[in-house]
Amino acid sequence: MSAASYVGRVGGLAIALGVGTAILTGQGVAYADDTDTSTPSSVDSGSAASTTRDDTVTLDRQPLGKHRTTDRTSLADTVKNIVDRVAAEREKRAADRADAEADADAEADAPVARPSDRRKHREAADEQESPPAQQDSSASTEAADTGTAAPSVEKARGLAWLKTPRVVAGREAEAAPKTVTSLWTPPGALTTDETGVGAPAAPRTTVVGGLLAALNRVLDPGSSNNGTPIGGSLSDLVLLAGARRESAQVQTLAIPPYSVDVAAGVIVGCTVGTTCTTADGSVYTVKDGPSKGGKLTLDATTGAFRFLPFADENTSNGPSGIETFSVLVAQNTKFTDAITGLPIIGASLITPIVQALQQANVLSGLLGTAELQNIEVNIDDLRGVTDTPVAFTTFVTSWDGVKISTNFFPAIATNFPDVDGNPGFETIFNGPGLAQAGATNPADPFVSSFRSLGYNVVTWDPRGEFASGGVLQLDSPQYEGQDVSELISWVATQNGVELDKANDPTMGMVGVSYGGGIQWVTAAGDNRVDAIAPGWSWNTLPDSLYPHSAFRTTYSAILLLGLVETRARINPQIYGGILTGATLGVLTPSQIQLLQNSGPGQTVRGISVPTLIFQGTVDVLFPLHQSIVNLSYLADNPNVKLLWFCGGHGTCLPGQGNGTADSVWTLTETVKWMQTYVKDLIPADPNVFEWTDQTGDRWTSTVRPTADNFYDAISKVPTTTWDTGKTLPIIPIVGGSGPGPIAPAPYSYGNGSEATNAVSIKLTNPTGEANVVGAPHVVIDYSGLGTSRHIYAQVVDKSTGLVVGNIVSPVPVTLNGRDQQVEIDLEDIAYTMTPTSDLELQIFTTATPFLNLTQFGFVNIKSVEVTLPTTSQGTNQGPNPLPLAV
Repeated sequence: MSAASYVGRVGGLAIALGVGTAILTGQGVAYADDTDTSTPSSVDSGSAASTTRDDTVTLDRQPLGKHRTTDRTSLADTVKNIVDRVAAEREKRAADRADAEADADAEADAPVARPSDRRKHREAADEQESPPAQQDSSASTEAADTGTAAPSVEKARGLAWLKTPRVVAGREAEAAPKTVTSLWTPPGALTTDETGVGAPAAPRTTVVGGLLAALNRVLDPGSSNNGTPIGGSLSDLVLLAGARRESAQVQTLAIPPYSVDVAAGVIVGCTVGTTCTTADGSVYTVKDGPSKGGKLTLDATTGAFRFLPFADENTSNGPSGIETFSVLVAQNTKFTDAITGLPIIGASLITPIVQALQQANVLSGLLGTAELQNIEVNIDDLRGVTDTPVAFTTFVTSWDGVKISTNFFPAIATNFPDVDGNPGFETIFNGPGLAQAGATNPADPFVSSFRSLGYNVVTWDPRGEFASGGVLQLDSPQYEGQDVSELISWVATQNGVELDKANDPTMGMVGVSYGGGIQWVTAAGDNRVDAIAPGWSWNTLPDSLYPHSAFRTTYSAILLLGLVETRARINPQIYGGILTGATLGVLTPSQIQLLQNSGPGQTVRGISVPTLIFQGTVDVLFPLHQSIVNLSYLADNPNVKLLWFCGGHGTCLPGQGNGTADSVWTLTETVKWMQTYVKDLIPADPNVFEWTDQTGDRWTSTVRPTADNFYDAISKVPTTTWDTGKTLPIIPIVGGSGPGPIAPAPYSYGNGSEATNAVSIKLTNPTGEANVVGAPHVVIDYSGLGTSRHIYAQVVDKSTGLVVGNIVSPVPVTLNGRDQQVEIDLEDIAYTMTPTSDLELQIFTTATPFLNLTQFGFVNIKSVEVTLPTTSQGTNQGPNPLPLAV
């Protein structure tokens, strides 16, 4: 972009914000940045400046191109020449005013003369007192030799006049006070020191000068001038356009020094003072990130920060030296909050401009004011504050040269000293969910729980996301799996890490969703992993995102949106698959193959380490069935446990369980699992399967749900049959299931709701209590015509109006006008039935979780048969006791 166009955009922005309105008023003044106190040369007869009134200077308006091309001078030189001429003209005007005042004093004792007579008298005096040319030349030569400027005759006459008795007496009188009645003040109106004759004026900061200096900082990420105007910059040029300067009595924000400390091995601090508070209403924003690449988290309302300094990958002693960053401390107004809170443009466009104006103290009464706090962190000085080493971040080079951003939290030795006689501490790898960065918060449940029990904790940004390089491949064993293997090798080189043997740290893995999938992939390919606890994970993505060839539209779109918003670098084929599925409801064979290769799949068969699996009863992305598939592959692994809890990718609504209690339960069980199989501190739990029902009661079993003897040979719930017959139209969205209640959009679109255009079949109740744990089996006789390839089914709890598990099951159909039959297992559920239960099966033709706008036609449901699986292997433990001991 050319300089002219750049200036035009910034200048236009300033005028649009109101700071350029002085150009259109009669009281404005155009002048250069007064931070330059050097004396400019005098203005010759060809000057571009002319006096228009006593306090105004007008400049010739010449195109920028003329200054830049005709004279072949730089933009900065051109601006400097204009500034020099303006300053010289100002000096000349000041001398003229001094002469005028002298004449007025002299006239007080002299006869009144006409203006023409005074002018003639002054011209005659000038001729008599003007020195010969030789004297002027001599004076100039003498000045050159001594390095000082020779005073002009006019200045000498002015000094002589100042020494006259009358002038001296007049100067001793007290000056009349000046008052300021306008925010915009003419030059000289705030002059208060009239005793220092010839003393240089204090530097003045103009509105536009300060504004553009701040804008320079915002627009130039490499800027570090902290708001100081740069000579020859845009501010000088736009300044000459004629904006007023603001009153010198502008509001300023005085901020106390910052504070830095170490808490549990993590650097923390306050941007302002020693106690982070919201008392003064300040807003805090990171302006310059950590100088060496550390990771900074800032509380926008209190100014509290936590900081992971950067350490070289090859350094086992952690970080060292000094790292700096800066935070903008602003006190906003209601107007500022309103405009920065506007949708879309508020944060991205308006906020940076407002912050620049606040730093420049422009319109502080309207916009508020701000100051920059530069913070310095001396890591070496902080090392000795606690016995725990300092947590840090670094890059680990993977097998193909990709840099993986990695965070290392050392164990809190003072809380849980190592007692097994081995040097160092065990390590937990905690993987993040998709579109989430590796945890940097020491208060993260996994991070804090394990560190307090004497584990190092490692987190990381997966390949293709956030600070890591490469391209995201959805937990591919060939990519993300090998990345974690490299992290394991790196951890083995760090101080404070316990090893089983060389290059083999004593370690376990935890995490949910994407962080659960990576555990399957890593443990299947790297035998250095000692235990895993994957939560909310999957076996194959086609089974999860494309069950029975029905594309899970809503959650696929949510996942893609999350990756786009976080600017992840994704395998382009993933985009194509989601777009094809969302628009046409189908995936191509190559897209299915890509999903098949992303995640564990049958590689789970090779996992022999202790494995804790937990899956959500209301998970509508990776349903309960995915955990059953993974469990079935681990038939030969003796140390496996499965938990079903009310949570996951979904909403645990009242009447579906106790989501809060279950979250604590799963965390506690995860910690116990690592205490058993990584630290060898507690015995193994004999229960291999536990679940919660819709009342929040926890059930335990010593038999796996994949075992032959888990289910009752004859279900305790009698089979329900229905043969009334009903024809349903197939129209997208109309009368179908979803979006679900209560949950926020867009997640509610992945949940089911009671359908209106449906076949509703009341299910037969048991004679006593019955645990329904597993997949309802449905046989449907039907016929129909249309473009639809699926109808849908769900179990509804009429007592609450909720879909059990919020889960909708696609049922493949063939609508060719002939009689057809489909026999299918729906998605698994966990529900304790009684003789008074009120459940019904609904069959319908459209659902927002699988929204497909190409489906039309009709279907005639002739008869339905429903069988619910029950088990007698469970023991009711009542509501989850909290907290559970570890």
